[in-house]
Formats: sequence, structure tokens, C-alpha cells
Amino acid sequence: MENKPYSCDTFVVLPPLTDSNFRIFGKNSDRPANEVQEVIFVSDKHTSDNKDFVQCTHIQIPQVSTTYRCILSKPAWCWGAEMGANEHGVCIGNEAVFSKVPYESREKALTGLDIVRLSLERCKTAKSAVNCIGELVEKYGQGGACFHPSANFSYGYDNSFLVVDNEEAWSVETSDRIWVAKQIKEGYYSMSNVYSIEDDYTLQSDNLEKFAQENQFWNGEDKLNFAQTFQGQSPCTNARLLAGRKLLENLTKNGNFSVFDMISILRDDQAGICVDDHTRGVRTTSSQVSVLSTNEKSPFNACHFLTGTPNPKQSLFKPFIFSKNVNLGPLTVSTPEEITSQCIHPLYSAHAKANWKKIDQQRLQNFEHEGIMEIIKKLKLTDTKDDNKLETLFHDSVAKEIELLRDHS
Repeated sequence: MENKPYSCDTFVVLPPLTDSNFRIFGKNSDRPANEVQEVIFVSDKHTSDNKDFVQCTHIQIPQVSTTYRCILSKPAWCWGAEMGANEHGVCIGNEAVFSKVPYESREKALTGLDIVRLSLERCKTAKSAVNCIGELVEKYGQGGACFHPSANFSYGYDNSFLVVDNEEAWSVETSDRIWVAKQIKEGYYSMSNVYSIEDDYTLQSDNLEKFAQENQFWNGEDKLNFAQTFQGQSPCTNARLLAGRKLLENLTKNGNFSVFDMISILRDDQAGICVDDHTRGVRTTSSQVSVLSTNEKSPFNACHFLTGTPNPKQSLFKPFIFSKNVNLGPLTVSTPEEITSQCIHPLYSAHAKANWKKIDQQRLQNFEHEGIMEIIKKLKLTDTKDDNKLETLFHDSVAKEIELLRDHS
């Protein structure tokens, strides 16, 4: 039996609602339950494999002259990423949306995950990433399988994107080769698997109105309401969107929203944000929280916390900071498909083998909490002298998590 679509969520909270005027980004990636998600580091160096062209999931496109270092959380089977960040503090997460424009009849093109990775590799600011997303959507379109055949999810989808850096936050929504974007200037914002930009967009594709009229989606009167015009049939309701925004409303009331608050949202299974649905074969396969500093005197501009494994209630958020000689290590990088069909990595394997009934959850939580507190303290400083420790920060945290899990495997 074919599996049905599902929902996932991306969030941002802006100053002055946050601790130390941080900008805090968070995303859960809800994907097929048997899909492995890896965390990888992408160099800014070009090799013979990517000097002239980039081989994306389904198509090849020309390379650009300059790219930037990225950390990505991505399904192991494909080229693109569900979420990630680059060395300039740009963070992007995508959401599946279901439009009136048929997806199944499209030719192979870019996937939303390809667009996330391309934009992170190519852009120094959130605003330039928004423009990059728009250009990629218009030039190459969206099409091709969005899941590995083993997942038994045959449908595809269009995409929305939440784009954040140290200065700006943007929401972008697309349908095939058209798009709109609006800037989030204050408060908080979240996205789920429904269109939510109405007529309040400030940027758009040149062919938006023409496309809508030619397809008889819009009568040409008043300003085009993007959500009403392009939302197609979808089993995804706005329930998760509303639940997520209610959590944001409650947790920002004290004006001191923290990284721990964002993590608590991503772990909230009562609101449906954290998913482990055996009936539909869907679960939260990886999570990311990014804390972006607005302090120009801070020694680094951001810290990114990633799980790389399913279920954020069990998985730990490990810190990653871009330093000159950063070394992610091999523990979250999957083996090639020709070696193991599921493309597992060492951390995923440790989670799968752990005896969770005997795991000392408090010990795991204490390790995570102490690590996060130490990094947040560094983000608040104007100087730090132990930069060498940052180079293997993520690797060391993953190695310790594996050690703690193996104690009870």
C-alpha cells in the first residue's frame, strides 16, 4: 500500500523576543521512517567533479565561480538537503506544499532539497538566497522523484522555504516555476505543509500573474492571493501550522526565548511537531536548531545544533561552528548505497542498536544541556581563545553520544 503525505515544520524567532537578541531557527525533517538522514560538510573547493557542472539529484546544472562551506542535513540517497547552514550564517529549511499545478506529469528538474543546497552553497546573505531560489525555480523548475523507491512514496511536491541570517528572515513559496517571498521583520514565524503567504508578498516571479490567468487560477482582479490561488488538494491541513504558532506564542511571552525553547518545540509530540507515525510510515528523521548572533563583536556568527538521527526526543542536538580548519568527521556520513542498501552511518547504527529501555536518558540530557550551555556562553562573549576545540566540536559530541548509547546496546 502506498504511503500518504505528511507534515513537517520550520520556525524562526527574532529579537527582541529572544535571549541575548539571538535569531533562532529550528526545523524538524519528517520523512519516510526507513530513510537515513546524514549530516555532511561541504567544502568551498571545486574539484574536477564539480568545477564546471553540478550533478543534482535528477539533473545537471552549470557551476558558479564561488561557493561557500556548508553543513547539511540530507537524505543519504539524494544530492539535496532538507536543511542546513553556511559559513556566512545563512540557514534554510524547506517544506513540501501541494499546488494545483500537477507534479506527476513534469519532467525531471530540481527538487526542493536541491534548491536548499544550491542556495546555501552560493549565497552570503538571506536576501541573496531568496533571489537565488527564485532564479533556480524560474530557470529549471521543480520535478522528479522526491523519495527513494524503497520508501513507497510515489508522489512529488512543490516547496516553500524559510531563509534566515543574522540580519533578515524571509519566507518563500513556490509552485512549479513561479514564486513569491515576504520578509519576516518582527516576532516569530513558522511554516508547515500548506501555503500561507496570501497577498502580503513583496517579491515575486515576473510571470506570476500571467501564469495564474493562463491556467484559470485567478481572474485578474485585486492583488493575487498566492495561498488561495495555488493551494491544491492535500491531506495536510493547517493544524500543525496553528499548533506550532501557538507554541511560539506561549514561549515568547517572556521575551527571553532560548535555544532550549526551540528544542522543546521540536520535541513536542503532543502538538504533533515531533512525529513517529507507524501507521503512515513517517517519522522525524533529523532536526536542526541554529542560533545566530547579532553581536558584531562575537568571535563567530552562529552555532548550529543538529541531531542526524530520528526522533529528537531521543536524539541529541550536537553543536557545530564554522572555524578555519573545521573537521566534521565521518560519524554522521553514510556509506554509499552500493555498500549498504540503507546508507547507514555510525551514529544512526548506534541509535538503532541501543536498548532504549535501559538507556539512562537523564545522563544523555545532561550531556546535551552542558554542551549547549557552554556554546551559548561562547556566543555571548566578545573573545574566545580555544578555537582549536571548535574544529572537532561536532565530531567529539557525536563520538560521546555513540559511547553513551553503546553502554546500553
